[in-house]
Amino acid sequence: MDFLNDLSATPYLAMANSLMLLATPVVSPAVSSPIGVGQSGSSLTRFWSRPKFVGPSTKTALLFGGAQALGSWIIYDGDLESGSGFLGAWSALYLIVGGRGSVKALRYGRVWPLALSTLALANTAFYTKRFVSGGFK
Repeated sequence: MDFLNDLSATPYLAMANSLMLLATPVVSPAVSSPIGVGQSGSSLTRFWSRPKFVGPSTKTALLFGGAQALGSWIIYDGDLESGSGFLGAWSALYLIVGGRGSVKALRYGRVWPLALSTLALANTAFYTKRFVSGGFK
């Protein structure tokens, strides 16, 4: 448990999440899900409906990547308690926004969104634990 306590006191986990999120538009851009032959619906319905995107959008990746970078800077600057609370909250928000879509992306063979959600889950667990209890006991 000392390793987890030490890891949650550093900005490294959040910076890794930030870099992955900021690299998402280049590495794994959100693409619309393919229209299968067996899908029902008229062509008019498909014309007017918005495409369903697999993976986080560019705006989502940049917003949450910037928030993770800011939170890691707060910890790097020496305010461990505020940085941990900030990172725990923003990581949980990312899970709410993109967690379900990351599991659905596996249907299309896309693993990157699930990797982002897994790292966000680790950030939520580690930094929220540090914020609430002052560290691992």
